[in-house]
Amino acid sequence: MSRIYKTTEPFYLQGHGDNASTHIMMIHGFTGSPSEFRRLGYYLNDLGYTVDATLLPGHGTSPEDMIKTGWNDWTGHVISRYDDIPQENGKRIIAIGHSMGGLLALKLAMERHLDGLVSLATPMFLMSRNTILAVLLQYIVKYIERKPTVAQHIVEESCSYSKLPIPCVVDLRKLLKRVKVSLGAISTPILIAQGEKDGVVRPKSAAYIYDRVSSAVKQLMYYPQSSHALLLDEERERVFEDIHRFVMDVLQNEERAENRGELVYS
Repeated sequence: MSRIYKTTEPFYLQGHGDNASTHIMMIHGFTGSPSEFRRLGYYLNDLGYTVDATLLPGHGTSPEDMIKTGWNDWTGHVISRYDDIPQENGKRIIAIGHSMGGLLALKLAMERHLDGLVSLATPMFLMSRNTILAVLLQYIVKYIERKPTVAQHIVEESCSYSKLPIPCVVDLRKLLKRVKVSLGAISTPILIAQGEKDGVVRPKSAAYIYDRVSSAVKQLMYYPQSSHALLLDEERERVFEDIHRFVMDVLQNEERAENRGELVYS
């Protein structure tokens, strides 16, 4: 089967072998699309995992569609996608979220059982303070042009919008605040990854998440040469390998706990 890149379409790749029962949810970022997960999706599916990359409401079409949506639509969609996964015996569900998708994955972990969670460039602190002005700006203009913080080829592959709907920026901040104050409710095993050259999210966001989640198993990884686009930048292969290693650790820990008759992570 030929591999498709640079498309906003959601994708589902059925797993195979022993890893097929591990269902990996992939949640893209603000104004982005599942395209940013294509390379990681193919990598993990080659290893046997079932991969499911969703398209958030208002994304993958036009900013004019996105402006009609908000944080309730995005969180509701992710919860609905989770609830649609067949809860078969032995099923494992791991969520991977990038940027705003990381916020949505964290929110999901507060409301549903996940076996593992990967948070990629998830904002707790944004680089630009202009997003604060969006609360007032939304009454004056509907959209602003987006200034790229990554290389052009990455912009093209992520299939993200070139302009930002201001009311959606306001809702992004609302989502961020709700997740930020509730991090202690998360006990899911978690990998937190952050690029040190991120022009969107302040790198200290990663340590903030790490320090505040209640997870007994948690890892924090920094990538010195990576921008906000961890999955598409030059260190992406290392990121992929670290994600796979984390997934294997989670599954092995659960198997050992079950063999001992212990409760697995909740």
